[in-house]
Amino acid sequence: MAAERSQKATLESVAALANVSKITVSRAFSQPDKVHPDTLRRILSTAESIGYVMNTAARNLRAKTSKTIGIVNPDMANPFFGALTKLMTLEAQKAGYDTLVFDSYESQVNEDRIIDKLIGYNVDAIILSVLSSDRNYLPGYLKNLEKLGIPVILVDRELVGADCSGVYIDNLDCGLQAGRYLLEQHCQKVVVVSGPDDSNVAKERITGLVAALQGKVASLEIIQADFYMDAALQVTSDYLNHHQAPDYFVGCNNQISLGIIKACMDHGLLLMKDVSLFSIDEVSYASIYGFNFPYISHDLYEIAWQAVGLAIRRAVDQDVKPGKVIVRGKLVAG
Repeated sequence: MAAERSQKATLESVAALANVSKITVSRAFSQPDKVHPDTLRRILSTAESIGYVMNTAARNLRAKTSKTIGIVNPDMANPFFGALTKLMTLEAQKAGYDTLVFDSYESQVNEDRIIDKLIGYNVDAIILSVLSSDRNYLPGYLKNLEKLGIPVILVDRELVGADCSGVYIDNLDCGLQAGRYLLEQHCQKVVVVSGPDDSNVAKERITGLVAALQGKVASLEIIQADFYMDAALQVTSDYLNHHQAPDYFVGCNNQISLGIIKACMDHGLLLMKDVSLFSIDEVSYASIYGFNFPYISHDLYEIAWQAVGLAIRRAVDQDVKPGKVIVRGKLVAG
């Protein structure tokens, strides 16, 4: 048997060494109660001795359930998605489910490939934050998942026309809360650094801000960027090259806020003295460096709990209709 270790252990090699058929070996792993106890012990002992690893994916394709949930995020480097994924994994484990976690890196090719892989693993459900925040983005794999009976739970980014459950942040309310806070500070000049103009998340947050501030401040300017630090750094730096700093910058997500912070520091501005910042999303670890920015906090535990709950309910009962949960943010004054 030692000689077998230099080669890849297969179901066939286990069968030959245990002196049983391939069907019996397969049954030992998929339906062990149907194999004679002595034969089962011999097969398992042989498999262990040569390092045979059961092909879980193949077994799951024949099973009704895999007790596995796929989680797909667009950017795990973003603390929002990283922390949320950790909480969803813990919630799934409490319910007896494993998770398969993937990062699409904001790539359509990656997202399509990941979904195909999750189908191959016969996951019971998929919790998905799509790569695009455009509500009209509608990837073709959604129809395929629907045909296969694999429920999809959208998180953070909603899609028009998708027959999916979803857990979403109340983005309009985030903007309203931010605007009301700024009015309480009696600020007069506000510059908002936003996500792209085709993003529903950005549109709703801006709509809330404008509704709260329009006509009540001397100047309100919206700068379009993207939901990334580098893009926000560039547009904020360009603004500061040609204008005096406003009373407040508003970052429409945590990565945008980081870009604003870096641009202000590059221009020699003292944050919360020369210029203030309000962030929609917490700026992770800011307090460690002595900054206490006001921000809208999102209850990640609530989002995770709701998403996993929806996934499991729809996985175990095909008659459960897609549901939608809205989670409101909370103002933290800093």
